[in-house]
Amino acid sequence: MKKINKEITEQFLKDFGKNLRRLRHKQNLTQIELAERCNVDAKKIGRTERGEYNFKICSLIVIADGLNVHISELLNFDFPEKLIKNIWTAE
Repeated sequence: MKKINKEITEQFLKDFGKNLRRLRHKQNLTQIELAERCNVDAKKIGRTERGEYNFKICSLIVIADGLNVHISELLNFDFPEKLIKNIWTAE
């Protein structure tokens, strides 16, 4: 059975978190302010920005709404193509 490569998942979460932080800073929001807009714990925002938290996909809707951006902007960051090609690992 195939399993997603853990290293690639971790890198994706870190890159996503950096993009989230960039978008939050662009709007001069603190983590607490964004958390209030999203109705989530500020610790989750911090953990997400550090790449430590893998939230549910539906959370993209909440975060995008909190930032007043389209979901695609949350996912608009460079992710090395070579990593995508190696996403699966044998279990």
